[in-house]
Amino acid sequence: MDDLTQTISNLVGILLGVVGGVGVAYFVFGAYQYLTASGAPHQMERGKTAMLTALAGIVLALVAFGVVELVIDAVSNPVVTIDAPPDPE
Repeated sequence: MDDLTQTISNLVGILLGVVGGVGVAYFVFGAYQYLTASGAPHQMERGKTAMLTALAGIVLALVAFGVVELVIDAVSNPVVTIDAPPDPE
């Protein structure tokens, strides 16, 4: 079970790195669009939308990473133990 949880944790970490990199690249793309808009409202709006979408994606990826790590921790280290009922005397 420990190998499986470690493998899942490693895969999630790798995916978080990929998603984070793509999110940062998309944010930079949106910032570039915004900065080179030359005052064109439509182009500025597209840049702002791209930056907000990238930021939302990065936050969502971080939350998903936290949830997966929480579930893995709960599965591999259960806190609740069920003991046999006491003998009636």
